[in-house]
Amino acid sequence: MKQLRSQGFTFLEMLIAFSTFLIIVSLFPLFFQMLLQNGFVEERLQRMEWEVFAAQVKKEVRMCDSLTVENNRLILKINNESIMYESYGTDIRRRVDLKGHEVMLQNMNKVVFDKVKKGVRISVEDQFKQMESVIIRAIVDEDGLYGP
Repeated sequence: MKQLRSQGFTFLEMLIAFSTFLIIVSLFPLFFQMLLQNGFVEERLQRMEWEVFAAQVKKEVRMCDSLTVENNRLILKINNESIMYESYGTDIRRRVDLKGHEVMLQNMNKVVFDKVKKGVRISVEDQFKQMESVIIRAIVDEDGLYGP
């Protein structure tokens, strides 16, 4: 018997190729959305980094024996150690007894440490122009000792 098949596409092959094309094209908006949301993901990571930083500072402020703010630096005394938080370029770094360089928060445009009653206010502006601020109070009296 003579073979009826020619070298062209059959209708079934055309439907399979067209379906594959439609599936690929339908995924394009998802790829574009992922590319455009890259900044959004970075903003979320920056926010999470801020929350971790704030929690670390809260813990140390609440444990401190004394707290001072001078020259836009936060200095805590804990068990005869001096812990300093300071702006370093676009980062906030932590140093113990003026040694080390532990980056606590990065990509900050502006960092301000303000003394408030029995505590400190930390205000930052990140690279996305988002402002964050936290007030942390320690249980210390004027002499730098824990109260009753």
